[in-house]
Amino acid sequence: MKKNHFLMLSFSVMFAYWILDALMNVTLYHTSFWSEFFLTSPHVMPFFKIIIACLLFGLTLTPFLIAKKEVEQPSINEMGALHQISKLLFSSLSTKVNVLKSLEALEECFHLESSLLFVYHQDKLSLYNENNFIKTFFRTKELFPFRVNAAVNEVEKLAITCFLEKRAFSQDTIKLNDKNYTLLSFILKEESSEKALGNLVLVCKEEKANLDYLEVVPKIAEMFAFILSLSTKKENMTLSNTQNPTENITPDHIPGLISTVKLQEYIDQEVSRHKRYHTELTLMLFEINTLQNLINIFPAEIITNLKRDFVQIIKKSTRDTDIFGKWTNDQFALLLLDVDFRAAQRLAKKFQALLEEHKFTRIGKITCSFGITSISNKDTAGTFRTRCENALALASSREGNAVEVKLLV
Repeated sequence: MKKNHFLMLSFSVMFAYWILDALMNVTLYHTSFWSEFFLTSPHVMPFFKIIIACLLFGLTLTPFLIAKKEVEQPSINEMGALHQISKLLFSSLSTKVNVLKSLEALEECFHLESSLLFVYHQDKLSLYNENNFIKTFFRTKELFPFRVNAAVNEVEKLAITCFLEKRAFSQDTIKLNDKNYTLLSFILKEESSEKALGNLVLVCKEEKANLDYLEVVPKIAEMFAFILSLSTKKENMTLSNTQNPTENITPDHIPGLISTVKLQEYIDQEVSRHKRYHTELTLMLFEINTLQNLINIFPAEIITNLKRDFVQIIKKSTRDTDIFGKWTNDQFALLLLDVDFRAAQRLAKKFQALLEEHKFTRIGKITCSFGITSISNKDTAGTFRTRCENALALASSREGNAVEVKLLV
């Protein structure tokens, strides 16, 4: 019911009481109706009658006031928020864009004043995102906990405390610009090493603090930790390859391509994550058709350049979260996180279209065979890998440029 309807109902109840009480007194005392209605009869007690009428009016309005209060406190669809944020976090854009969009979605889903994502370094912590709250209350996006600085405000002091104490969770109320805020801080840890990567801070005004989502936010924090950990590992690997260009290089070395051993470690790690969180995971294996014939015809240098150009074409069409590596000397693998086999099929078709348009130096156009599988709840890392190898073998037997999908039904 709308507000006007409740008011009309309250007035009607109060007026009905007034009329019925007057009629009852007319029957009891044989007085006129109007003297009872206007409280002029000698036996009438105006004060008590007005009090009772006001109480009836207020009690009739009570359901409306309760309903209004419930509407003002917006409900939160926790699983819907979790799905929306995970979809943004593992989308096909860059890691930076995905994280920023996910933080914006987090603020909207949980009706927050702001969200803060801190990344830990050896002797400092830095803000990953930027919003109006950060611009207002942070003088710089980098904080140095081990330096003496008396000018830090309450929110900066809280961030430094989280860095020093490595708190798993904290709930604090601080006052900024005469406004009270509730800050909920969740640590971001690397799953394998338990290393603290940073912390996620949710900011809401004290009177609007809604703690119903405390159960789902740690899961979201784990996703942020995973994506940041993966990004850091890739950056370190690229930096290592850049700083040590002559280390462990073979004639067939391809810069930036993850080794077979490292790729197997990632697969084992992601299979474990699937078992725990039931995430999507897809493996794509592919090889250049007739590569052995090309090796017999062209010098090793031409073949190496072919592989390097081929790797660059593939890498430009993959996400930062995708793991691209070497499977065997002539085969490559792409581990697709939070993606099912349908999306992998579309990606394989995209690769085929790119190769159709590209001409490699002295070789011309090439084609590829693709084997794809998605993980099942009954899979182990071994069965997952073997099924994908079987899919690739079947695709290769079909005279190349084929995409074959095998699933555990």
